[in-house]
Amino acid sequence: MTTPLPTALDYANRGWRIVPIRPGEKRPALTNWQNIASNDPDLITEWFTGPYSDHGIGIATGPETGIFVLDVDITDTKAGDETLADLEQQYGRLPETLMSITGSGGWHLLYNYPPHLEIRNDAGRRLGPGLDIRGIGGQIVAPPTIHPNGNAYQWDEGCQIISDAPQWLLQLLTTPEPTQPPPSLSKPSDTDSIAARYNQQTTWPQLLQADGWTLAATLPTGETQWTRPGKDIREGISATCGHEGRDILTTFTSSIPWLPEDSYSRFGYYACRHHNGNRSAAASHLHTQETQTLDHYFTNQLITPTEPTIEHLENRIELAHLVDWTKLWTDDRPDEEWLAEPIIPKGRAIALYAPAKAGKSTIVLAIVAAVATGSRILGQTRATPTNVLYLDYEMTEDDLIERLTELGYGPQDNLEKLHYALLPSLPPLDTIEGANALLELVDRTQAELVVVDTFGRAVEGDEDRADTVRAFYRHTGLSLKARGVAVLRTDHSGKSVEKGMRGSSAKADDVDIVWQLSRTNTNKGDGVRLNRTHSRLSWVPQDIRISRIETDHGHDYIIDAQDQAWPDGTRQDADLLETLNLPDKVGFNAAKSAVREAGHKMRDSRIRTALKFRKQAAASQEHMRLTAGITDNSQAHKRVGRAANDRDALDGTRQRDAQGEKWDAPDALTKPHVTAPQNRDAQDTQRDAVAASQTGRERPYEGTRSPEAISDTPTTPLF
Repeated sequence: MTTPLPTALDYANRGWRIVPIRPGEKRPALTNWQNIASNDPDLITEWFTGPYSDHGIGIATGPETGIFVLDVDITDTKAGDETLADLEQQYGRLPETLMSITGSGGWHLLYNYPPHLEIRNDAGRRLGPGLDIRGIGGQIVAPPTIHPNGNAYQWDEGCQIISDAPQWLLQLLTTPEPTQPPPSLSKPSDTDSIAARYNQQTTWPQLLQADGWTLAATLPTGETQWTRPGKDIREGISATCGHEGRDILTTFTSSIPWLPEDSYSRFGYYACRHHNGNRSAAASHLHTQETQTLDHYFTNQLITPTEPTIEHLENRIELAHLVDWTKLWTDDRPDEEWLAEPIIPKGRAIALYAPAKAGKSTIVLAIVAAVATGSRILGQTRATPTNVLYLDYEMTEDDLIERLTELGYGPQDNLEKLHYALLPSLPPLDTIEGANALLELVDRTQAELVVVDTFGRAVEGDEDRADTVRAFYRHTGLSLKARGVAVLRTDHSGKSVEKGMRGSSAKADDVDIVWQLSRTNTNKGDGVRLNRTHSRLSWVPQDIRISRIETDHGHDYIIDAQDQAWPDGTRQDADLLETLNLPDKVGFNAAKSAVREAGHKMRDSRIRTALKFRKQAAASQEHMRLTAGITDNSQAHKRVGRAANDRDALDGTRQRDAQGEKWDAPDALTKPHVTAPQNRDAQDTQRDAVAASQTGRERPYEGTRSPEAISDTPTTPLF
């Protein structure tokens, strides 16, 4: 095939939206092609003179393109031409219209898309065997693309205009399908009651995913679109659930022998799947199962209960996790423990939500990739790489590669501790089966952090129901917390972001922190804001501003330094801890005891803040030393010391009392004299020159550097 560009541009000039088609296949080469298809000449030229120069051409159908297509399949097993002849004999002949001849010998009849009507994709259900419809969300392969069998698609030399479809065809394609009548309320039969119970106790994701179906899309109306087993989601959808609010599965594929093209309740689907469509046999089998379950319960639980052994009782006591009070009060544990400071603490449950396309998955991936590789996290440092298990229910491999590349990661980076599960087929995480499967994965990967992206796709229950959230916590969340494994789950906001996560308000009840993510502008350009809306932890910041900056390797994300302010007197409190010769990583209990033994008075909240200040200052200085190659005897080390002294002089809060005098740091509430954050750090051009001369992914970062120090860093919009 010669270059497809001129033909693609001709199609675009007609207003048709174009997509590249994979060579030797019939599916688009682009992920999310339904939204990416375009008639923009510049974009199409870029496609077919660049990465898709050897690809075929596809035309997206639907109201945006202005056409729908009647696909007449003519093969050894399908006689669409005969079905069409029967329809024309019954309703009248179709008008002449633009037609292409497919590589397999079939026909694509193009018709103008009718205004104010909804024409959906269909595979023989409405018109009969061999007659498919490509409408909203569909596409056809167009000439001069080569069919997988080696034949070229070509336009018929007859009619060269696109006609309107006759009214009878539009009526067949748009008339609502009959719904199943509601069950009778008077004296329901055993079969009806068993079917109703089965429908209540099961969900469509539970049934379809177990049989190998793939969720292709969820529409804003709540309707879900599914792709049959053995078919790639890029090749199209095979069934829908929830169309027009009906809780039924509507299939339009003839490739599943045991499931004819029709509409089904969950019980009807079960009958086809396991009993060849015999509903009576299905009901009888389910009734037998119910009876056996009840018999087993009464026999083993009510009549002859198992006597608990001493070992069983001991195990139950251990499972209760009773508190050892002496150990609780005397253990010197770290005041704050982070996996990704200041967003993800160790062993905690976190929810992060945002509107669609706000960039939550990108920010989360940037953070956890840094955790897994031991890289800097939003300007902080990470000592050792940590195992992360990421359950991604939305992206494909192409999406993942694109995002990692944008973040500067590639084959040269060791991502073996980032255990990434793409579109996992785990049992729902609000069930005991799902929890057990996840815990087994956690054991195998030794993960200290589990990411669930997104919550609504990982559970089988309705996310509007509090019972779904409680079941997730009871089975999965509680088990992870007991193991000390942190879990971060992403979620979508409702219609109003301020009202919280979509669905039940119980989503905020079982987590330790809730972050609301929104786009914003920072001093460095477009960025995001994390606002803490709920927290059980007093030491988690309320508001975090994050900017994206360009590097030689991709993008990096940093916390805006000027947005990070310390309460008045924090530096003095930190100086007191230093005079007591306490190590930087001292725990809260030990620090509190040392302060009181020395005769000083300091509230617990101030001790905690001072500990955090010392920890961050030490980490920032150590990172600068390692990055710039500074040693204790180097000139750079002396410059760092001078800069530290300059910072102390600029910060009006550093005031040491006379030797031997009891010292009480000022209280921010009674003696406010906060210094502007931008004046807390002296500029040292020599130090910056040393840091700028270094190469590699890592670059020096100080949590309190003023914006002028890096004002020449180029920025781009975040997403």
